[in-house]
Amino acid sequence: MFYRRNLHSQRKGDLNMKEFLMKIKSCCDNLASCGEVVSEHEHVTTILNGLPPEYESVISIVTASQVPYTVQGVMSMLLDAETRQQVVSSEISGAANLVSHQSSESANSNDSMPAYRPANATRGCG
Repeated sequence: MFYRRNLHSQRKGDLNMKEFLMKIKSCCDNLASCGEVVSEHEHVTTILNGLPPEYESVISIVTASQVPYTVQGVMSMLLDAETRQQVVSSEISGAANLVSHQSSESANSNDSMPAYRPANATRGCG
């Protein structure tokens, strides 16, 4: 009973996807060692229930499928999704740094350039 409750209480939290999936597999292995079989469906459901909202698109694909996904198929999808999220995150971070750098250069270059003065502003009248 303890192992099954432990299995169903798993959450990804701050773990990377591989660590999360290994933690769930370990719970399933503990149950199997006690003679408690964990079906593919229960294993997949446990994985999906432990995911944070940023994986909602994967959850929707898996749950909407007419053909049940295997544990291996779900694991592959989630590892790919995590990799894509990391790439997008690094691209966004890089773009933000570029914009920030360009903004500070722009501000600094405006400080070093003299203010605009019309040609006749330096000449006296008359």
